[in-house]
Amino acid sequence: MNRLAAALTTACLLAASGCALQEPGHRSAEASPTPAMSAPATSVSPTASLPVSTPSQTPTAAASPSAPAKDTRTGRELDQPYQVDSVIVVSKAHPVSARYGPPKPTSPYGLDLAANQALKKMTAAAKKDGVKIVVRSGYRSYATQKQVYNNALRNYPSVASAKRYNAPPGASEHQTGLGVDLWDGVTWSLPMANTATGKWLHKHCHEYGFVLRYPKGKEKLTGYAYEPWHFRYVGTAVAAKFGKGNTLTLEEVLGLA
Repeated sequence: MNRLAAALTTACLLAASGCALQEPGHRSAEASPTPAMSAPATSVSPTASLPVSTPSQTPTAAASPSAPAKDTRTGRELDQPYQVDSVIVVSKAHPVSARYGPPKPTSPYGLDLAANQALKKMTAAAKKDGVKIVVRSGYRSYATQKQVYNNALRNYPSVASAKRYNAPPGASEHQTGLGVDLWDGVTWSLPMANTATGKWLHKHCHEYGFVLRYPKGKEKLTGYAYEPWHFRYVGTAVAAKFGKGNTLTLEEVLGLA
């Protein structure tokens, strides 16, 4: 039985027993970080330090809501990311080493090939609707993320607030080439959610395989505060499980919550 068949069988069994993913209730929106607290203003292009090629990370199988295998990676095993049914998970709970990066990086943002192609389609569709989508940050190496994180620790009002919006090196989705920060080129931070770009992305991103990675009220599950600008490519099959509300998290959909 292949992975997809196994996942479908599991889903059927869960449905028969009346099991369902439970979604925690929302909490109020977080205070908006100041411009000094946001991500770097310019996109980071991949450098010569990009890692050697690794197996393709394009999601190919539907995620299962059943509890996945425990992440027991250590040492050189961290050169490859933790995966649940071919879906890569990089977070504070599932870090990667400095040697990991997108196997098929693309210009100009260093995004994974599949993510870049989907982003182009999404950007073109938004343009037809009169909406502008601008990439603020794409791929970041381990070293770059370390600089971003240390800068946040120095400049945010507190260490706790810095950690709520910034991942330590090895724990950032930007290192996978699958995470991307998007905006309209004018309005940044939490107000971005109320712009035409923010509203369009919230409504349509799943149609192109993207999900809002850190939704409102889910900080205890994701480890990060609400970020209306951070989108993660998971492929259309997995994104369909999130629905149109952008309220579920990857942890919930993959059974990690």
